[in-house]
Amino acid sequence: MKLIISTFLLFTCISGLTFAQPDGWRKGEMKERFDQLEKIKLIETLEMDEETTLRFFARKAEHEKEQDELQDEIKSNIEDLDVIFKSGRVATVEEIKLKIDRLNELHEQLAANRTAFINSLSEILSYEQIAKLLIFERKFREEIRRLIMKDRKPPRDRE
Repeated sequence: MKLIISTFLLFTCISGLTFAQPDGWRKGEMKERFDQLEKIKLIETLEMDEETTLRFFARKAEHEKEQDELQDEIKSNIEDLDVIFKSGRVATVEEIKLKIDRLNELHEQLAANRTAFINSLSEILSYEQIAKLLIFERKFREEIRRLIMKDRKPPRDRE
């Protein structure tokens, strides 16, 4: 089993080199690859059995769907504000305040959903596994960010 996982991780890492290639994978394909890598590493890190894995990823998918919907609404509200300012239309203070208040509510809801998700995991995972999940998520995001930034060209000096 470990040989299979190790082989897949090696294949995924090697294929990840194509991310830097122009006209390489589209954004959706890259996200799908990252998601697959994350799932495999999570299963290995949390040492989950098959039933726990299924329950965990079903709950995680539901949580991510809710978070994506909130993120979409946040994006929409910010775009609305941007349109107001770019169009030159004079917006009332009340109109702007309502948009800002809604954005604050959505950000608070994002945080509350995250907290509820983490708390709900105690039905599926041990507290040790939940702690490992939190550590894993942070390190995985940092590693992905590092890899993406490593392949970026530095900005040109502007005089």
